[in-house]
Amino acid sequence: MALRLTCYTLPRLELWLIDTPHRRCPQCGGDGWWTNGFDDETGEHPDAEYVNCGCWNPDRRSCLLVVPSWAARYWPGWTPPDTETY
Repeated sequence: MALRLTCYTLPRLELWLIDTPHRRCPQCGGDGWWTNGFDDETGEHPDAEYVNCGCWNPDRRSCLLVVPSWAARYWPGWTPPDTETY
């Protein structure tokens, strides 16, 4: 398990701790997944099945901090979300 901090900005500013693939995993090479299938002439995997590696669980994450809207103004690089409805 390799953990990393990530910042999500919409709909509110949140800090999350998420799991990432192990960089030196011998099975997936650090990608976190591999494909079961064959390449076509373009090098793509049209009917491939994507398999998650055991070194990574994409569902393993948790919210550490929800930043209040008044404090989010002072966060570097944060801009308020667009409030228009489409």
